[in-house]
Amino acid sequence: MVLGAATIVIAVAVALVSSINRTRLQTTDFVHFYAAASIVLHGHGARLYDRETQDAAFQSILGYRTNQYFLHPPFQAGAIAPFALLSFEHAFVLWTLINVALIGLLPLIVMPCVPLLARKPYLGLLAFCFPPMLIAFVLGQDAPLLPVVIGTSYLLMCRKKDVAAGLVLSIVAIKFQYLAILLPLLLFSRKFRLLAGCALGCICLAALSALVIGPSQIPTYFRFVHDFEIHSGYGSANPTLMVNLRGFLTGIGHSAYWQIFTLLVALLILVLGLASSRFAHTPRKQGLAFALYITSALLAAPYAHFADMTMLLLAMLLAADYVAALPNPGVSGKLIYLSGLSLFLGPVALMLLGGHYWWNSRIYLMFPLIVLFWIVLALELWQPAPDEFLPKTVPARTG
Repeated sequence: MVLGAATIVIAVAVALVSSINRTRLQTTDFVHFYAAASIVLHGHGARLYDRETQDAAFQSILGYRTNQYFLHPPFQAGAIAPFALLSFEHAFVLWTLINVALIGLLPLIVMPCVPLLARKPYLGLLAFCFPPMLIAFVLGQDAPLLPVVIGTSYLLMCRKKDVAAGLVLSIVAIKFQYLAILLPLLLFSRKFRLLAGCALGCICLAALSALVIGPSQIPTYFRFVHDFEIHSGYGSANPTLMVNLRGFLTGIGHSAYWQIFTLLVALLILVLGLASSRFAHTPRKQGLAFALYITSALLAAPYAHFADMTMLLLAMLLAADYVAALPNPGVSGKLIYLSGLSLFLGPVALMLLGGHYWWNSRIYLMFPLIVLFWIVLALELWQPAPDEFLPKTVPARTG
């Protein structure tokens, strides 16, 4: 598996170095990260969330004005500032190779707590075939970091190092809409030490953000994100590229009241997830419950880009590991396998039938498939584990 991952990294490096050019990179999302890194590196962090400052940075990179902006938290801009020491092209190559290497390491990270990978480690390389992951690589997205961070946190949680698990999980704050859903679910699972670690991590990230842009500019960041969210037209968020309810409603032409419907469905998913959390105390179903939490976070978030489906890699691995450990998987086990497989093949089918590229292939139709996966997990989680059906041993009487 290590050899396979290393081969993929080398192949990607050779392909990028031989074919990289600025014109092709101008349409990637990496432009946003590089622009933010440049602003912070040159000492203008206090004006990071100023439209004129970002406009000037984008124009210096692209050679023309754009209406796209860096919307991620300040601490992330500070962390990636060293990338601006390189040229735009070389920074993209390094960024991509780091992401590819992280995904190559993901199976090694979670293998101790996912026995299926220990028996069949080559399954970990399937991550490189997952369409959202491929799109994240091509766009220069930071989405590949999500399954690595969540997977590392899960490993630490399985090893009873909950505070460390929480510290790692706080890094998901790079896309805080998912962390906001995960934390209540973990709270009802009584992961209090993990929550304490996550709170400590978020405090440290907030302090780093204050160092990057200044304490007085923290509210500016939230206003900047809010203004972008309510903006419509060129440069605004495109909901049809999302795989949540918001994207689905917009895609089918019913976006008039998407805020209300999204809020109601998010609350429903959260409530059902909280109700399911009481089954997480069964050791056999701990992984299955965590898979449900990850899927719930993606479905309930107000913003869920197609590339963010990389989060589901860990969910699918945990679900498959649960089924593989069952003495008799039965119909429910097969449904888990089939629903997970649909997440792999669904984007491919949409691109083949609906469009030449992922952005015009009605990718919002992945929402029903993710809901199906969530329902199958929830139903399996609510059923008693197989060992719970076994009769309890009665002590023999002695006389």
